[in-house]
Amino acid sequence: MSQPSRALIIGAGADVPQNLPCIAPGTLVICADAGIEHAERWGITPHLVVGDLDSATGDVEGWCLENGIELMRFPVEKDKTDVELAIDVAVSRQVTQITLVGVWGGRIDHSLANLDLLYGLARAGIRGELITSEARLLTLMGTLVLPMTVGGVISLLPLTEECRGVTTQGLYYPLSDASLRRGTTLGISNMAVAERIKISCAQGILLVVLPTK
Repeated sequence: MSQPSRALIIGAGADVPQNLPCIAPGTLVICADAGIEHAERWGITPHLVVGDLDSATGDVEGWCLENGIELMRFPVEKDKTDVELAIDVAVSRQVTQITLVGVWGGRIDHSLANLDLLYGLARAGIRGELITSEARLLTLMGTLVLPMTVGGVISLLPLTEECRGVTTQGLYYPLSDASLRRGTTLGISNMAVAERIKISCAQGILLVVLPTK
């Protein structure tokens, strides 16, 4: 495939959307370990499988060989999770946008670590999103315009110590040059009053939480 600009990483987490969002043509698809089971259920053939294969069932190596899928196997004792290894591979291929699914649910430490990986992507200048059965989480540095359903709930959380210059349009509780600080809940449970909303963050990394339904 030509040099991809987007990557979809599928983990083994239990909290996944029932139907996977549309995958843009040319997207690099990577399964982290047992994420291949979600991929098979969705009818997706990945380009790569990455991980230690400690949780995947069946003959993964044979399946990859039979389907022409690249396998990057790592030892069980390692310093990074399978999801982080998959992200490293995607970044090494110079993608500019990464979507994570199957990285929520089950062990809470892994879920929180994956949220931290989303923060790391933003710091590296890569647009990241994390999709669960109920929510879509986006990182924001700068300005974002999004389609919304009127009445849809949206929350804004600072991933950095403070997010400054936060301004919104199209929300029930508007923010104008506001500061959102870690350890506070000012940005929780806002609501769209327009079909298109705009969010700006002048300084810091903001987490935008949207409903998937």
